[in-house]
Amino acid sequence: MKNLLTFFIFIVSLSIVAQAQEHKPQLLKEPANWEFERFTLPPQFAPGISYKGAEELRLAPGMFNKDSATYFTYAFVAQLDNVTAISQTDIRDYLLNYYKGLCNITARDRKLVIDTTQITAAVEKKKDILANETIYDASVNIFGVFADGAPVKLNLEVKLIIDAAAKKSYLVFIASPREKTDDVWKTLYRIQNEFTIPD
Repeated sequence: MKNLLTFFIFIVSLSIVAQAQEHKPQLLKEPANWEFERFTLPPQFAPGISYKGAEELRLAPGMFNKDSATYFTYAFVAQLDNVTAISQTDIRDYLLNYYKGLCNITARDRKLVIDTTQITAAVEKKKDILANETIYDASVNIFGVFADGAPVKLNLEVKLIIDAAAKKSYLVFIASPREKTDDVWKTLYRIQNEFTIPD
């Protein structure tokens, strides 16, 4: 009986450790003062995304405050398992599925009225970058569903990193409604540049 109790405690302890690791930053460890979230892919709000894996987000302190200089400013990394190639069209489709789902669910929960058919995404390859890099400029017309539901044009960059040996791809998204000349992009670019494939 004592051995059975010891085994039960061991199993419960393992479960607690596993859950803690699931919510511990593995992809985006910084900025530490930005709110952290992690979930599995596809996300519950966007089941149309076909990729399996995980996503981690860092939300700027003013993310949900429309009057803040960092309104709707955040970074996120999508780890795509068993993916070693992804196209410009695939990234556009990811953005459309992601934001249509996010806006639809959040607007419904907050009792906001929006038209998700008005959500659009544009993606093009970034020029003047290092030869070994793949980065896309993107913009998405969405709704500020975390505030008043008003239209928001979100400017993004998406960096693609492929780990062929592990059969994983990483999409590093940085996003803000601010123009890319704004100071907030210095922090976003630092997040983009400092991201490394986890061990």
